[in-house]
Amino acid sequence: MSEKWEVAVIGGGASGMAAAVRSSELGKKTILLERGAMLGKKLSATGNGRCNLMNTGKQQYYGDAAFAQKVLSRCDLAKQKAFWHRYGVLLKEESQGRVYPVTMQASTVVDALKTGLRLNSAEVRLNTEIVAVTPISGTGWLLTAGDGSRFRAGSVIVAAGGAAAGKLGGTDAGYKLLEPLGYKLNPIFPSLCAIKTDRRSISGLSGLRVFGTVAVFRNSLELHRETGEILFTDDGVSGICIMQCARFVQCEGADRLALNLVPTELAEGERLMEELRYRGERFADESPSALLSGIVPKKLAYAVCKQAGLPMRGEQIRDLRREDYRRIADCMSHYDLQVAGTRGIEDAQVTAGGVSCEAFDPETMESRLHPGLYATGEILNVDGDCGGFNLMFAFGSGLIAGEHARQKDGQERNEQ
Repeated sequence: MSEKWEVAVIGGGASGMAAAVRSSELGKKTILLERGAMLGKKLSATGNGRCNLMNTGKQQYYGDAAFAQKVLSRCDLAKQKAFWHRYGVLLKEESQGRVYPVTMQASTVVDALKTGLRLNSAEVRLNTEIVAVTPISGTGWLLTAGDGSRFRAGSVIVAAGGAAAGKLGGTDAGYKLLEPLGYKLNPIFPSLCAIKTDRRSISGLSGLRVFGTVAVFRNSLELHRETGEILFTDDGVSGICIMQCARFVQCEGADRLALNLVPTELAEGERLMEELRYRGERFADESPSALLSGIVPKKLAYAVCKQAGLPMRGEQIRDLRREDYRRIADCMSHYDLQVAGTRGIEDAQVTAGGVSCEAFDPETMESRLHPGLYATGEILNVDGDCGGFNLMFAFGSGLIAGEHARQKDGQERNEQ
């Protein structure tokens, strides 16, 4: 025999917990069904455990970006901040508009959501993987779990997340629920992940961190540009600015990265060339890499000179020609890395692609194809930059769905 609920939420991640809290605080009999053994596993690890909840700056979304903007105009910063305050989370804004809990601990956010579920009497079932969602004519939905248990609900909110970070609960299960119902699935691929490059250009650089700008190219066409910390790895490069370039490798066929490693202090006009000439006079008996000593780490100085085509054994700075200085300067501003791909979706922070948003109403998150069916968060074809954008969309879409989910027979309870 199946259990009956007014609202069933599939997925105990960020958007699912937000949806269940909002639905239950409006008095709807709500159940939250989570396939894993704990709620908010991925949320607990986000932002290196600090949980960047939202961003006050310009919205940075891809995929169905216009849909994301409409959702966040419906559930904006003020509404999300009010939600967190209701459950005891105080917020603080740091650089680049990033908003965190004042504790700087993701556990604060997860605990607040659990408190919301408890205070509003939402039922939670862990280790319950829903494998099928079936519409029941005129009466709602039937949800079937892998162990054979069944749940009936007037409305169902699919908040099953994306496939990224499988170790933290990422799964493609949500796509398998919606595709049989006729929803279009855009190809999924890893977003916000490290980029693999040719090994020669990064040889000996693993572990180095430098500040710079990365430009993404397909042939001679620049596709995107980011500035920030660049981390050299065993098989390529990482860091926030690199991860924000990964989707351009995946969906636009980028084949080259050009790193600008010139410090701000030497970036204007010919200041770098002037500094190199000065060093050439001071360190005439040193090897060419000494020209960059103190400008970039020693290993990177060697790599730049090598890519610039300078002989690195038996050569002294006094032996360099004027054009050699120019090649070094050019290589500092365009250190080329040939792209070999990205890390896999297991290592990505976010899934790009997913269920097309055209089938859903951004005002309510309700399906245009099946009344009483809602979808939220990462399962949808929306992904954002680092900086709180992905969680902001997850929470915003979850709160909207929880608020508008129908109880039964197409009716909604009045807002409190």
